[in-house]
Amino acid sequence: MLFGDRTKYITLVMSLAFATMLMNQQGAIFLGLLTQATGPLQNVGQADLWVVDPGTDWVAEYRPLSDQKVGRIRSVAGVAWAEPFFSNYAITELKNGSFKRVQILGLSRTTLAGRPPEMVEGRLEDLWTPDAIIVEIKSRDKLGGVNIGDTLKINDKRAVVVGFCKARQGFESNAIIYTTFDNATRFTPVGRKAISYILVKVKEPSELKEVQARINALGDVSALTTDEFRQRTMSYITIATGIGFNFGITIALGFVVGLLLSASVFYQFTLENLRQFATLKALGASGWTLSGMVLAQAFVVGLIGYGIGVGLAGAFTIFTVRSESELSAKLPWELLLISLVAMVLTVMLGSVLSLRRVIGVSPGAVFGAA
Repeated sequence: MLFGDRTKYITLVMSLAFATMLMNQQGAIFLGLLTQATGPLQNVGQADLWVVDPGTDWVAEYRPLSDQKVGRIRSVAGVAWAEPFFSNYAITELKNGSFKRVQILGLSRTTLAGRPPEMVEGRLEDLWTPDAIIVEIKSRDKLGGVNIGDTLKINDKRAVVVGFCKARQGFESNAIIYTTFDNATRFTPVGRKAISYILVKVKEPSELKEVQARINALGDVSALTTDEFRQRTMSYITIATGIGFNFGITIALGFVVGLLLSASVFYQFTLENLRQFATLKALGASGWTLSGMVLAQAFVVGLIGYGIGVGLAGAFTIFTVRSESELSAKLPWELLLISLVAMVLTVMLGSVLSLRRVIGVSPGAVFGAA
């Protein structure tokens, strides 16, 4: 019965595949945007803890810390090192007369803690030369196709390109520039307090929680692990902005579309095959047996549609990752599991109306008019 009517079978499969693709693709883009919103948390791998002002809600909004707090944190038992880290924005003048807003990341001059994940051209140590900056490789074209040795003006201050690196871009996809902490504060004048975050490395990984508690006990700062800071940022973006609500509507729309299409087509398919169900009932098949047949058909269609939809969403995600586009997508196994549960729920609800007609069919219907 299921494979006999090819038109309705293909319609069912395609409608469920579209719904699955929509849920997974939009969910992947949403998770990708949340990951981008974590900004420098994506790129800094040397620190165990991020020390911030206690009122910090997410990584892009912070209250600057004073130099004295770095010294206090360095004196905490179990701290291997603590270094200042700078993150702010500035205007860069380009050769063609236009300008571009850039994100400036300032590293400790001595240890270069907070360094980019990978260098492409030049050496990280070249940042020790005067006015030196390292440009993130995808930001190169945004800054007019600069080369090593070129000079830029950042807030009317001279900056010399000494290398290129790879790093994940932030939520706004601004051009990223790495430099030393001193240069960063010169490029972007700030007040008496200039430290965005304090990066902390503990001596023994097993003592991470103890060191974190000691820093928090200082009272005027808060120490967060990278995962904690990332989760805090993602929660803030989801709740405090309209992004979570908008993507939630789109994902819910995919579920509703799949439910309505599968329910309507499957109900019509069942009506057209009531004589076959009546024949089986006349031969002694119970209502449970007929219900099992309907559900088996629904699950076969659902799983095939789910596989096609997940495949399309996965292909989209792979394409965005390999092309290194600014449209980020992330498709974890948890999202695939959630969409599978949603698809199972869709086919179950879509089968409810059909089950009522099948269970209530009279064996005499087999003798009815064709």
